[in-house]
Amino acid sequence: MKKLILLRGPSGSGKSTIAETIGGKIFETDKFWERNGEYKFDPSKLGLAHAWNQTNVNTACNFGEELVVVANTNMTMWEMKPYLKTAAEYGYELEVIRTPGPWDPDVLFKRNVHGVPLGTLEKQVKKYQEHDDETEWTDMSIFKNEQRT
Repeated sequence: MKKLILLRGPSGSGKSTIAETIGGKIFETDKFWERNGEYKFDPSKLGLAHAWNQTNVNTACNFGEELVVVANTNMTMWEMKPYLKTAAEYGYELEVIRTPGPWDPDVLFKRNVHGVPLGTLEKQVKKYQEHDDETEWTDMSIFKNEQRT
């Protein structure tokens, strides 16, 4: 059966590492800002970036990609909604995985690779809404090269 995995967690919590471990076709809104190996975030294009990622996920599901992994913060239900809708529309089994906690903004600040400010990380953690069917990633061995708390 085709599966869509939705990863959730604040910046610096291990979403990309988990996605690479899972495999499949990986989609991250952050890729919108990567050009020629450089990451240049432009907050004025955040809506466009999310629409771009959602379109790419929708296209992959439309073409029947077996395993689709979305690695975005997805901290609120409304951020997850387009992906939940896509999974249902194309008949994908849905799995929602939360990155390991607890989420300490100070630790996340040191770990995140895109320079997300501490205040933004604090807001991400604070706005988190639990999904009824989510599970927490438990294989901590994949983070062996990263400082974890």
